[in-house]
Amino acid sequence: MGYIEWGVKNNILVGIGGGKFDPDGLVTREQMAAIMDRYATAIGFKLSEVHGQNVFADNSKIGAWAAPSVKRIQMAGIILGKNNNFYDPQGTATRAEVSAVLRRFLELTVFSDTAQG
Repeated sequence: MGYIEWGVKNNILVGIGGGKFDPDGLVTREQMAAIMDRYATAIGFKLSEVHGQNVFADNSKIGAWAAPSVKRIQMAGIILGKNNNFYDPQGTATRAEVSAVLRRFLELTVFSDTAQG
């Protein structure tokens, strides 16, 4: 509970709407992008634009609330698309995807001298 409270206090976690949080729910790919983007803001890290913006084939399915975060995280090279240029915004993030996102984020923020974008 302490971690959730910290995330809410720092505007990293905002719940799922309607005053609900759903701590046992799955995390979607668009939620993961928003969480990582908000975390970067919370620690004062400006995401670099390593890549041009990719307009995904399913871009219209990305929620308006998440679209700016998906764009920033994608352009920073932290989150990539899936096959056939799909983002799959409502798809759940796999453990492998989360691991890759965390590694790329750490490369940019902590190990920026070795970051490949």
